[in-house]
Amino acid sequence: MATERELALSRSMAALLAGDPGAEKPEDAGVHAWQLIRWEADVPLTDDQREALLEGVDATMSAAGTAAALFAADGDVMTIMLALNRFPAKIHRDTVLWLCAHSLMDHASVNLEQDGTMFIGEEFTDAAEWLSHLAPMREISEWWRRVSPIDGSKAHAHRNQLQTSIKRRQYGTLGGYVSRVLRTETELAKVCFGFVPLVIEAVWSQHGELSLQTLTQGLSLNEMTRHPREALLSWLNALTPILRACPPSVNAAPIDRVIESIRADCSLPYSQANLSKSLGLTPAYFCRLFHEKTGQHFSTFLTRTRMEKAQYLLSDGQNLSLAEVSSACGYPNKSYFCQVFKKYTGMTPGEFENTYKDV
Repeated sequence: MATERELALSRSMAALLAGDPGAEKPEDAGVHAWQLIRWEADVPLTDDQREALLEGVDATMSAAGTAAALFAADGDVMTIMLALNRFPAKIHRDTVLWLCAHSLMDHASVNLEQDGTMFIGEEFTDAAEWLSHLAPMREISEWWRRVSPIDGSKAHAHRNQLQTSIKRRQYGTLGGYVSRVLRTETELAKVCFGFVPLVIEAVWSQHGELSLQTLTQGLSLNEMTRHPREALLSWLNALTPILRACPPSVNAAPIDRVIESIRADCSLPYSQANLSKSLGLTPAYFCRLFHEKTGQHFSTFLTRTRMEKAQYLLSDGQNLSLAEVSSACGYPNKSYFCQVFKKYTGMTPGEFENTYKDV
């Protein structure tokens, strides 16, 4: 639970983000650095979804520090300001932030059925200058490649080795492999923290049904700062029974059927919650399987398919009403359909239709 000091810090950061002319500079006592995160929704959000996302920020970011968040005027971009007051060393903070950012993305994707792109900026020292740090910000995978304490080529080799062991269900060898790697490392704290995302990504490549929360149950980040090697190997040992309890990897064929169904009739009320349940998959696993198969998030694919159909219906001279086009594309709410169409094409449905009438 947040302390009174942290609540006051969060309120002052929120006022700063909102552009309150009376906002005071947030108290930086105990803050090691400041950082900005931006999450951009793939499709327009509802008011309830915005509220749920804002409410989820504190819980998903608490391991990294005290947070405040605000949606932009268009309602689809959320900016988060973090007071990094948990870990003094940057090598620790970067891994913790990677975990927190993925936790927030899972919250949006699994609980709200909304996918988006996460961008992370550089750390800075003066909270009052936060506006100057809105750019450049990097997509999370690019950001992690830049800050990861393990060199890119080494990280790739380690990930491949871990994936091979997991694919063969040789889970007991994970700790042995990492232990051998650590024997030659002189900066144990950096490398041990760098292995955490590597292991999680390797597990997800074969067992995407496992949530981040499940995978990190036995992970003590505070203990890793004091005894990095011992804490990392202890976590890997704790993962072994969790991985052994997993069924073999699911065939992606059911995802093919979902894709075919959406393309055949995108007017149906598809949701990843219902689809994952019908396939006997967790929502998180369904999301990861779908992305692995298509290279797109489910909501992105569904929206793109619906928008392509909308453009076809508006351009083929059938003179359908807005309600008919909206319904045929799976949007019973005309107003929301127009929002999505405008974001996707840059034009309202009427403006788009008129471009073809003028030809």
